Order: sequence, then C-alpha cells, then structure tokens
Amino acid sequence: TGPVTVEQVIAGFEGFDKGLQSLTAEFRQLVRLDETGTSNGVEGQLEFKKPSKLRLEHRLPEAQTVVGDGTWLWVWRPSTNQAVKRRFSDWKGSEPLAQGLLDFGNYSSFLKSYQVVIATQSAPGADGHRRVELSLRPKDKPAEFELKLTLSTKDYFPYETKLRAGQAVIQSQFTKVRYNVPVPDERFAFTPPPGADIFEPKQAKSKN
Repeated sequence: TGPVTVEQVIAGFEGFDKGLQSLTAEFRQLVRLDETGTSNGVEGQLEFKKPSKLRLEHRLPEAQTVVGDGTWLWVWRPSTNQAVKRRFSDWKGSEPLAQGLLDFGNYSSFLKSYQVVIATQSAPGADGHRRVELSLRPKDKPAEFELKLTLSTKDYFPYETKLRAGQAVIQSQFTKVRYNVPVPDERFAFTPPPGADIFEPKQAKSKN
C-alpha cells in the first residue's frame, strides 16, 4: 500500500523474467534526431521466445520481415525482394529499433548495469496497482544517456521505453501484450523467397 521502492521493482522484474517464456505484442517506435529535427516511425507485430528468438513484422512505413534465431538474423523487404543476413549481435548493436525490443526476459540483470531511480509513480488505481516510471543511467558513464521505463506493478512489464543517447531519442510502446503463448520454433526460421536478391557475410556462406 505504500510507495514503490527500487528494491520492489527489481524483485518484480526478477519474477517477471523467471516466469516469461514467450511474448507477442503490437509495437510502435519513433526515432527522433534533435539536431536535424527529423523523425522516423515504425510499427508492427513482434514475437519473442527465450532465450533470444525474435520475429518482427513491420506494417509501417513499409512491409518488412525481421527473423532472428539468436545467432543469425534475416531482414527481408517484399518491395525489393531483397534478403539480408547478419549476425544477430551486430544487428542488435547497430539497429535503433533493437534498443527497445531485445531485453525481454532479461530486465533484472539488465538493471544491474544502471543507476536506477524511480522518477514518478501514480497513486494506486482501482486494481490497487501503480504506474511507475524508472530512470536508468549507466553506472560507468551516467552522462552519456538515459533510459526511461514505464510499467505497472501488476506485471512489471515495461510497456513504454524512452532512450535518449546524445541527440537521438528512441521511444517504444507495446500494446496487446500476451505472455507465454505457444510460438512454434518455425516462426524464427527464415528461407528467402524464390528470386530474392540475397546478401550475406562470407563467413555465413561458408557455413551453409
């Protein structure tokens, strides 16, 4: 009944991580560059399965399919029928879209690298749960960027994230979230369609 503490939030994340096996949701993401005033939005559906299987189906700004098995990742654009294969880790480190989508099931360990502060919290709602906004800054370089997570104490899932890194702001929002629904492994395997132009690293070709 009292105010939520950081310790309670960390415990809530640990419980969420332990219980999560799979997740499906609708997502929207906006990337804004303050220096130029430009912004780009993406929205679509996602499927996730532990430990790091991911499938994204973009609706806007154009149709695109992203499929990763945790080691390799494919990006296919129907408009050009081009399929690009990359190492999953490379995509995760360089793609703005990945910054708000790839910590499912790993939030509790993720928090250990950050200074965590409760920025705001609401009064308990009709269901007794609070809306909490966390502010996270890296322990080693706190001035470089800030990540904000908005969640409910009902399930401790961050349904909104906002990352500010330099002049870039990346906001993500998740709706229609479903936990632990059956997601076949086949959803995370990709075969380029007939006639597709395929681009893949040399080391990937040698292993095929």
